[in-house]
Amino acid sequence: MLSKRTSRSKWLSLAGFVVFGASVLWCGDAQAYKPTDPEVQRMINAGLRFLKTADANKGNRNPEGSLMLMAYATFKVEHDASDPLIVSGVEQAQKFAKMSLKGIRERTYANYEMAVAILLLAEVDPAKYASEINQLRDMLLSGQRGHGGFSYYSGQVGDTSQTQYVMLAMWTLQKYGFEVPMQVNKNLVQWLLLTQDPSGGWGYNGRPSNRIGVYIPQDKDMNPSLSMGAGGSLLMAGELFGFWSTGSEDPRLAGLPPAFRNAKQEEERRRRAQLAGVKPEVLLTAIKRLEPWLKNPTRDNHYRDYYKMYTQERYESFLEVAVGNSDPEPKWYNDGVNLLRSKQSPNGAWGIVDARGSNNDEPGVATAFGILFLIRSTKKAIGSLSQGTTRGGYGLPKDTTQVRMEGGQVKGTPVAGAVDGLLGLLEDDSASELDGQSIPDDLKLATDPEERRKQIDRLVRLVRGSQSWQARRVAARLLGQSGELRVVPALIYALSDPDVPVKRFARDGLRFVSRRFDGWGMPDQPTEQEVKEAQQAWRDWYLSLDPGYVFLGEES
Repeated sequence: MLSKRTSRSKWLSLAGFVVFGASVLWCGDAQAYKPTDPEVQRMINAGLRFLKTADANKGNRNPEGSLMLMAYATFKVEHDASDPLIVSGVEQAQKFAKMSLKGIRERTYANYEMAVAILLLAEVDPAKYASEINQLRDMLLSGQRGHGGFSYYSGQVGDTSQTQYVMLAMWTLQKYGFEVPMQVNKNLVQWLLLTQDPSGGWGYNGRPSNRIGVYIPQDKDMNPSLSMGAGGSLLMAGELFGFWSTGSEDPRLAGLPPAFRNAKQEEERRRRAQLAGVKPEVLLTAIKRLEPWLKNPTRDNHYRDYYKMYTQERYESFLEVAVGNSDPEPKWYNDGVNLLRSKQSPNGAWGIVDARGSNNDEPGVATAFGILFLIRSTKKAIGSLSQGTTRGGYGLPKDTTQVRMEGGQVKGTPVAGAVDGLLGLLEDDSASELDGQSIPDDLKLATDPEERRKQIDRLVRLVRGSQSWQARRVAARLLGQSGELRVVPALIYALSDPDVPVKRFARDGLRFVSRRFDGWGMPDQPTEQEVKEAQQAWRDWYLSLDPGYVFLGEES
């Protein structure tokens, strides 16, 4: 198993070359960018404004799938489940979940639609939409062909483009705690390994060789989009198999008091690696063969540039994990920003005016892909979903309080499961009507790692997006008591909450998580400038532990 401490040297010894990256796909100036830079934020915000207009989903070949993709990109930035675009996207995803398998398979873009529906529902609220997510998962995975790949339901030949989106959905499902049979992962990986061209790239329709390590010529449709999609899928699988760490073995975490790796999770990680049926060297060899192929600029046929950019962002983000080398301002990102800056229309959209015409996505789809690229969507997902957890609060009593509503007050008796009951009340539109004095002070998060993770995800959504000051207060308090490193960005965000008690809970929670009990001096009644200074100090501290984390404007 590769860790962040050893993966770079391991990669070099296994692959025998320096990672080039796919930055050759675009040529730009020397300007270096980060997602938080004002110019990048301006582009993101302009794109979001366009996505919320009636024109965004006009003329799209697949309006249902486009709607969900636009909602997904918007929610990744704004985290507002009440936004009309998000509501519409979620409703569409729920409709797909209710369709019969026969009805789904009659749809041309079914695999893409189900994959994006899973991404959207899991991002918005995996607990609330668990039933729909499970239904979508079962329908999606039922379409796997005998060779391991996925395709249009009218044929049997594997389709690299569709297979990569199924892999992205599978990675998301497993990171949110939804079960995916190991055999599905193994078969998909085998198909990708068997369909790599002798040159190192991948084509549209894969022709499997008879064994791994034997390469036969693929179709003539090989291009960077498909090849990075296939390579990124192999890297995702390697992360799922436990071949490379996504941060929990970082030696810089060793000095923190909480233990940032859970024993149960680590045992599961070892089990997956043993069952993978393939060694990490095999996956890295495939990437080694791909990288020089990508380095040749003649490979780029400029087919669906925006689709390609989101594919590259996924590939590069997982490559960073596999080789243990993260550049905060990589050339491929800088070049992509420059390309998007040059092509963004005055109304904020991409894909409207393009000499290549039909070779590119419609404006709504192109704009969603552009935003996902700019915010480093995959990098953020890897950081938030794969981070090790602490044992903060685990030694406290298991029994807390079961809550219920009686006459506008929260009542309860000492039993386990209190937080889930309270969360249901806080997520209700009338949460601000709750009597704060009746909410028990001794609430504790679940001890089971999976249940605890789900509770924290719900609390993060509340502290970021609830319209109820009461809900935000409780969420900030419980997040701060969790002792979990991964809640730090949400607490930093909460420092600027308009409700003063929320600010205090967030400040005290940050001090508890970091064990810096003096914090950075933010007083009980801070000025706006004091809040900004405290936020920057906490961001700097967090980045010293996780340099690859991307703070967006909403966390700044």
